[in-house]
Amino acid sequence: MYISLNGKLLTENKTQISPESEAFLYGYGLFETIKILNGTMYFFNEHIERMKEGCSILNLKLIYDEDNIKKYCCELIERNNLKNGGIRISYSKNKNSYILLISTRQQRYMEDDYKKGFKLSFSHIKRNIYSPLVYIKSNNYLENILARQRALKKGFDEAIFFNVNEKLCEGTISNIFFIKDKIIYTPDIKCGILPGILRDKVIEVIKKLQLNLFIGEFDKQQLYTADEIFLTNSLMDVMPVAELEDRKFDVGNNKLTEILMREINKLYR
Repeated sequence: MYISLNGKLLTENKTQISPESEAFLYGYGLFETIKILNGTMYFFNEHIERMKEGCSILNLKLIYDEDNIKKYCCELIERNNLKNGGIRISYSKNKNSYILLISTRQQRYMEDDYKKGFKLSFSHIKRNIYSPLVYIKSNNYLENILARQRALKKGFDEAIFFNVNEKLCEGTISNIFFIKDKIIYTPDIKCGILPGILRDKVIEVIKKLQLNLFIGEFDKQQLYTADEIFLTNSLMDVMPVAELEDRKFDVGNNKLTEILMREINKLYR
């Protein structure tokens, strides 16, 4: 498997990073994960714009322009002969320079996952709404990893965060929506969530279809009593939820979720 390091294609074992790199020592950097379908990247520009905003927050100077980053991505996709999956663009501080590391992975979400739906648990970790890191794709991802590891060990697929004010946030790898009485709800960015690319696409589709949408602050009970729940991220798109802790949902009767899944799939035609 090849990677792209600062624009050069290398085998994984040829990668070298300084032991004094801030990326290695402190997780000083950020990343984006972009969907690849039939060898084509989707929503590349949206991801790069979010990366630029993240670089500004982290005081990182992005020394590569969009065209070059896209060129490096396309070269890597071709070299790895990747048809369906994801491409990760990582940008990090490395003493007096920067590291642009691009890697690929195969698609991990299968048709059976959507038929069964995801099982969710509540995380005991609380999101800090005052931290700038919760609003970007920072390399400081350990809280998410630990929360998801704990959920997986308990037989769940994803863990859901609440913030320090006990308001609903997001999953460790996803944004969350829920439906009650035909109204679609999703947490506001100010709750301490990542402004997901697919979250934005779903909101656009909801508005286009003139469905009822409410973006705001919600507590655990509101989520627990939902009629439908679904998750979004750039690789899974829209994932139905079959269980929330000990509550089960009839994935086969998720009418609004199914509508949104179909509409999102149309974006890739």
